[in-house]
Amino acid sequence: MTMRFKYDIQRQQKLRRDLGEQGAKVEKAMKWSLDAAQSKAAAMFSREIRKVYTIKIADVKRSLQIKRARRDAYRALIYTGRRLPLARFAPKPKVVRVNATSVSGRVYQTRRKGATVRVRKDTGRQLVGRAGRQSGGWYAKGHVLRRASAKDNRSEPFMQFGPSIPGMVAHPQLMNDAQEMVRRELPRQFSDRLDYLLSQK
Repeated sequence: MTMRFKYDIQRQQKLRRDLGEQGAKVEKAMKWSLDAAQSKAAAMFSREIRKVYTIKIADVKRSLQIKRARRDAYRALIYTGRRLPLARFAPKPKVVRVNATSVSGRVYQTRRKGATVRVRKDTGRQLVGRAGRQSGGWYAKGHVLRRASAKDNRSEPFMQFGPSIPGMVAHPQLMNDAQEMVRRELPRQFSDRLDYLLSQK
């Protein structure tokens, strides 16, 4: 059921005419209500993805861009950025057992430095790389690294990456929930803010 408010956001032109000298307050109320709805949507995205992924609020905020077509236009929240380094996902060093091959071709077990990360809160910590099939990862100098070749310990190490924030946000249910929240919240915010502005002398 559609809720009715004291001031209808769909009738802004009529409100400007009816309010006469105070008509300019309609535009101000619209700007305030957009700012409030925008903040609530951004907070919702941040809160929901941090329920699933072990990332910090600052990482989410850094990836957010807000696009405005014009002064009173609806805003678009756009999350940008590449895949995040695994070093952002609570890395820890760990000694692991791996299979190695001697110069003579004999396979034996040895210990090597490894690394674990926790990307998602519902999966626990995971070892970077798989011994025997992929070169194992390790954590050093603030980075999670893994060699290009599992068979060559002198091969170049590369930083390892996890998911991107745009990929986390782009969940259909989360997008639908955010849109529904804005549709519900914006008319209320507009009416409340215009009522407040009109009450001021």
